[in-house]
Amino acid sequence: MACAGFVCSRNILAILNVLYIVIACVLIGVAAYGKAVAIIATVHVMGGIIGCGVFLLLIAFVGLIGSIKHHQVLLFFYMIILFMLFLVQFSVACACLALSDAQQHELFRVGWDGASVALKARTQAYFGCCGYNKTTQDRINSTEKYFHPSCAKLKGCMSKPNATCCGQGPVERPGSGQCPVDSCWTVVEPVLHQAIKVAGGLGLFFSFTELMAVWCTVRYRNQKDPQISPSIFL
Repeated sequence: MACAGFVCSRNILAILNVLYIVIACVLIGVAAYGKAVAIIATVHVMGGIIGCGVFLLLIAFVGLIGSIKHHQVLLFFYMIILFMLFLVQFSVACACLALSDAQQHELFRVGWDGASVALKARTQAYFGCCGYNKTTQDRINSTEKYFHPSCAKLKGCMSKPNATCCGQGPVERPGSGQCPVDSCWTVVEPVLHQAIKVAGGLGLFFSFTELMAVWCTVRYRNQKDPQISPSIFL
């Protein structure tokens, strides 16, 4: 019964909105990390998680002000927008969790195929990898599908410079042995998979707390502030 009062409802709603500010920062950070590590793969659902995080951050400030001041108009719009945000965040989080390994691979494949030479070189330098996958690491000619820039500056190629993937010798002359550097998909796959699952899991878990906030807001709006005398409305 103690938590059924006006003050308790206000405090709970204020605490929830402070929590949403923290959650929004976490969602933005995790999803941004996922997009950053992907570099070359266009993962639109990660952008959706970032968008939800930014929107949640803004609406949390509105809810915090509305709960402290018991502002009926702010609380009404907060309640409606938060419910809509729940629907979007729930859908995007489910989409993240539903991405299969094959779909993630396809995203990376399409991204690599359409990437510029400079972006491929930046990806290789960032991850210390070479080429799209193991079967295409010897494709250093720009006329070939899934080709890649020279990997000569990578640590593995410095120890085995004659490998074809390192691109130091004539393109038409195969190098000796396999490429001494892992392919980019081999390196990116576990990082991308983990980032997508973490972002989706966090988004899904915290989306249900938004329903709780909507319920608290409806309840709080219908309560009277005991500090306000009814005579002021007469």
